[in-house]
Amino acid sequence: MEIMALPLQQNISITINFRSPYLCAKSTYPTFSLTNENTKIRKLQNPKQTRGNPKTHISLLKSRQTQLIFNPKSPPKSKLEALETVITKLESTVSNGTEVNDPQIFASLLETCFNLQAIDHGIRVHRLIPEKLLRKNVGISSKLIRLYACNGQTQKAHELFDKMPKRNASAFPWNSIISGYAENGLFEDALAIYFQMVEEGVEPDCYTFPRALKACGGVGLIHVGEEVHRHVIRRGLESNGFILNALVDMYAKCGDIVKARKLFDRIGTKDLVSWNSMLIGYIRHELISEAFNLFRLMIREGIVPDSVSMSALLVARLPLSIGKQIYGWVLRRGTNQELSVVNSLVDFYADQKKLKQVRWLFEHMHERDVISWNSVISAHSKHPEALSYFEKMVKFGATPDGVTFVSLLSTCAHLGKLEDGERLFRIMKERYDISPRMEHYGCMVNLYGRIGLIDKAFDFVMKRMEFEAGPTIWGALLYACYRHGNVEIGEIAAQHLFELEPDNEHNFELLMKIYKNAGLLEDVERIKLMMVERGLDRSIPYKRC
Repeated sequence: MEIMALPLQQNISITINFRSPYLCAKSTYPTFSLTNENTKIRKLQNPKQTRGNPKTHISLLKSRQTQLIFNPKSPPKSKLEALETVITKLESTVSNGTEVNDPQIFASLLETCFNLQAIDHGIRVHRLIPEKLLRKNVGISSKLIRLYACNGQTQKAHELFDKMPKRNASAFPWNSIISGYAENGLFEDALAIYFQMVEEGVEPDCYTFPRALKACGGVGLIHVGEEVHRHVIRRGLESNGFILNALVDMYAKCGDIVKARKLFDRIGTKDLVSWNSMLIGYIRHELISEAFNLFRLMIREGIVPDSVSMSALLVARLPLSIGKQIYGWVLRRGTNQELSVVNSLVDFYADQKKLKQVRWLFEHMHERDVISWNSVISAHSKHPEALSYFEKMVKFGATPDGVTFVSLLSTCAHLGKLEDGERLFRIMKERYDISPRMEHYGCMVNLYGRIGLIDKAFDFVMKRMEFEAGPTIWGALLYACYRHGNVEIGEIAAQHLFELEPDNEHNFELLMKIYKNAGLLEDVERIKLMMVERGLDRSIPYKRC
């Protein structure tokens, strides 16, 4: 990379020659030149593109004396640092009174911010764009909308979208905001924008439909997906590979796996996305045999499954024999080095209760993330080794999350480790700033209940919880009362459960057992009558516990 600068007086010059792809993802890299000569600014394109082309002149305000310094001995070390350098110098130019209103400069910078997912830098570029340029240039507005939408700032994107005077000139701004909503899980909003687009007469293109179909799959409304499918056919795009993939995914998610397979078979040249969409569709519907047959067909067709394919299969409830075949295939292909695949293998063998294989896989991992640690801890949730793995996790500098502590607290409850459980619950909040969820509270109530500390469990529910207890909490407390014969608290827990789960017979039966064990037979009959009144009697004679 070569970066040069000149001291400036009345004339302002910024020259940035990039010999590596810091601002452009293409194979040719532009040269920017901002020159203030007689209050004019000039932007030079790639030298190969400017031969024979006239130069563009845009009027600027006259600047005050300034000095711009680029240090050629300290070039930026990354694309982001290069972007930072350019934006900083541009900010300095504007702050010195020079108006920069060349749309190509801002378009290039916004494209770079989008490619690098540099939303903070994009916001800074947005501040530099003159309002009149933003109002009249659809391209820049569209790129801004895409940047905000795809980085989660959908409200800001929609505000810009509403202000666009010529937003119906192309599908690009519509696609950007639909994509932003869909990627952030706001599927209803994405579909609302799509149908508004159709209503306003803007023609959807091959980039619109995959985004709209993803939103249809997200809400699971097949009739909406079928309507979008009809729009695809009317536009003559039913043979587009990207759209066919999206249709397969949509129908699979919406429950019509037969239609999904018919569309899958229509795809001429199937890529990995095609195969994975169909594979995941089968697994989602628990059609494991069909999924495995598709996987074997995929291999026969010469398609090499990726980590998505392997992980999808391994997280399904496969028979051990099929899982072993997949594991062998993974080892032969060498994809066992991919983190997501190894994590899925750990989960698979954990489900099969094969802890020896779990430990071997975990110990031979080249890298580990929090999912890896959670998997091995969860696999040992009924064994003391779970706590040992947590100590190793902390030692290796990995940061636990809420899932980690659910497994750890469950282990403490199962093993009756009171001190460890209370310590882990405390450091979860104090050291790792994790707010307890219902599952964490449930584990603590289960821990106290299992070792007979019923009063402490009840006090924990009434005074320590930050929200109303649900069926999981009261159910754990009721079961503890049954095991340890606590009638008083058992009645309170049961009453809450009768309100939360009025049709759950198990709660009534547990309370009857508590009464029977305490010799309160009249109360047993009272609960039986309550079950009859609620329609929970199975029309068979009541049998005493």
